[in-house]
Amino acid sequence: MKTNFFEHIAGLGFNGNLNLTIAKQAGGELAVSVLLINDKISDKAGNAIPPMLLRGIATELDEGFFEAIATPIVSTAKLFANMDEYQKGLDNAKLASKQEQDKKSKSAKTKGETTANTNTDDDNDDEAGETETLFTQPLDDKLKKEERKRVYEELMKQVGELNQQCKYDEAIAHMPKADDYPEKAEEITRKTTELQKRKVMYDELKKDF
Repeated sequence: MKTNFFEHIAGLGFNGNLNLTIAKQAGGELAVSVLLINDKISDKAGNAIPPMLLRGIATELDEGFFEAIATPIVSTAKLFANMDEYQKGLDNAKLASKQEQDKKSKSAKTKGETTANTNTDDDNDDEAGETETLFTQPLDDKLKKEERKRVYEELMKQVGELNQQCKYDEAIAHMPKADDYPEKAEEITRKTTELQKRKVMYDELKKDF
């Protein structure tokens, strides 16, 4: 039997993964979850977009399914594109800022070395000791912050992957603890609440499957 279903899908004009979950419910109705995911963009805020839920008998879905999802799919695809462009611009700004800071750091270092060369060997020893005292601790703090950031981003990446697979229980279990990352408490609370809502919706969708 030939259908035009996939021709219609291809005609929606989106990039990424279009996830469809279909559950048959009592009374012959079908419940369809439609979720567009684009894991190539670096901004994970796109994971907050909830799936579309449609219900109806087969003939109703045949008549109105693509009309119902076409506009939201196009809007979501545009949102992903805007998010990606914004993130690229942000990354370029960070790179330019780092390069400027590196220039200033090198200039200050050169100036410091010139001044140090005019002092005696004893003065050099004293300055070396002072440098170690002044900068060793901030360097350790920086490394700790970078490690905490790396762990946080890795956990959120795992959460995003589990979310895309509709494994909401596992995603919630992988969420970082707000007590461990107080500076991220608002984001963690918001994401956890979002996952819990998605879990409820998904459980409702599949309970009669």
